[in-house]
Amino acid sequence: EEEREKREEREADERTGTERRRRRENRTSEREERDVEKEKERKKKRIKSESARVDTRRERNRRMARLCGTKLSKDSRKLQEKACHFGFTFSGPKKYTRLSPVFVARVPQDGVQEQTKSVLFEEKTLARDPMPVFDKDSEEPRLAINIKSPCPVPEEGIQRCREVMETGRMFRYGGLTKGANNEDQTVDDVSLVEKSFADTTGHKYCVALNSCGSAIFLSVWATLQKEKEKLDKIPGPTKVLTNAFTFAAVPSAIVHAGCEPEYVNCTSQFVIDVEDFEKKAIESGAKIAIVSHMRGRLCDMSGVAEVCKKYDITLIEDCAHSLGCDWKGVRSGSSEHGTVAACFSSQSNKLINSGEGGFLVTDDEEIAVRCILAAGSYEYLYKSHLAAPDNHDLFEALKKKTPNFSLRMHQITAAIIEPQLPLLEERYKKHRYNYAIAERRLCELDGIKLPGQLEGATGVGDSLQFNLKGRNWDEANAFTKECAKRGVPMEIFGAQDNARNFKTWQFALPPQDCETSYKHIEYACDLRLPLHLTEADVHSICDVVEFALEVTA
Repeated sequence: EEEREKREEREADERTGTERRRRRENRTSEREERDVEKEKERKKKRIKSESARVDTRRERNRRMARLCGTKLSKDSRKLQEKACHFGFTFSGPKKYTRLSPVFVARVPQDGVQEQTKSVLFEEKTLARDPMPVFDKDSEEPRLAINIKSPCPVPEEGIQRCREVMETGRMFRYGGLTKGANNEDQTVDDVSLVEKSFADTTGHKYCVALNSCGSAIFLSVWATLQKEKEKLDKIPGPTKVLTNAFTFAAVPSAIVHAGCEPEYVNCTSQFVIDVEDFEKKAIESGAKIAIVSHMRGRLCDMSGVAEVCKKYDITLIEDCAHSLGCDWKGVRSGSSEHGTVAACFSSQSNKLINSGEGGFLVTDDEEIAVRCILAAGSYEYLYKSHLAAPDNHDLFEALKKKTPNFSLRMHQITAAIIEPQLPLLEERYKKHRYNYAIAERRLCELDGIKLPGQLEGATGVGDSLQFNLKGRNWDEANAFTKECAKRGVPMEIFGAQDNARNFKTWQFALPPQDCETSYKHIEYACDLRLPLHLTEADVHSICDVVEFALEVTA
């Protein structure tokens, strides 16, 4: 009986254990099935999410293409596929992106982006900020720094200026540096900076002067001497074609050279109108032209070069604002467009700051010799020039026939400029960075219109121009006063006291047909973007412009 009870207990235990194992196995199986189902569900969601992201990205690309007025470049698409970035070109009137006011612009560093000249914006930075409240009595927005502060002189330049001043040898030909070939033949700082600047622009010859205006004057004067035989056959005063929209120093240099300006209208993008250029060339019979690249905006240089070649016109370029700019890969001022001389500036508000100063660069031997002599190289001083023609016979032949206008650059100016030349590429990048931010912020605003650069032109972007829409002069002045009150002063080109308004040039007033140009510049605002601005400063400037537009509407 006891054996039977024990056997029954064992059988009951075995049945209980078997039942427990079966239940445990069932639970494990059910859990595994649930995990499998969950994994399937997660996989479905992941696939759906990835598909949605792809669709969103494709839709964003299509939307961006519509807003830019162009398709994204192939290189840009490859980059954004890799890094989830947007890539698009940033110049040209049809390529405004109208992005959110909040984003990060990055100057292109890699090879692909350098070729396409595009800027990348991170996807996470496209979120829209809450709309601002426009209260005229509020303290913000406001720019805390001085927007008109020029670039400081590098420490190396300051030290060199001190060395020069301690010697007292500040005259253009008071050399301090021992010559490379002959240590007894000292070389002055001006000759050294002439050589450096010629290398920078890619020209054979360079003359350093006291201003860009002097460079323009000498270019015209030297051309008059070289082309004297041809020009003497044309009756009446010598006409010189130039922009109706430029700085007063350009027509002043023409008048200084004893010539008469013949003004050419500008387009809505503030560049010379090639059609009007040809028309005025035919009507005036002018054989000299000065094309001025105002605010670093290059015109259709291919078209200008074609007109000059067709009508035998000597071309001079005013590149005071266009150092670092190019037209379809050809540098501003290059002789590839038939330019006989190009004039650059180192005045305080330019990419090189020496307070005052200028350079005349050329590949024409006779123009270079005449300009070196006329600038103030007397006796045998021309021999100390490092960026001059090695044709002493020509110097001797022209020396006694050439007046001395004493337009030389001095040693201190050269010492200030020399250490800034290696910094130019970094300055270009910084300016383009700031310009890209400001352009995309401001092109969203309804009260203004940004003209953009011509297709084919690459600017530097040390300033930005826009037109006020639907305003009279009282409203335009109210806008600029509100901006100035908040630390963002700017000028309007069409103002009656602006030296870029041709109606103020009573020494050489243009004809009535230049009213076309005036319509383009009448309410055009000129906004400086100096090198020392940070990204936050640029956003502050754009905030001020948006605020001023709203509260003065």
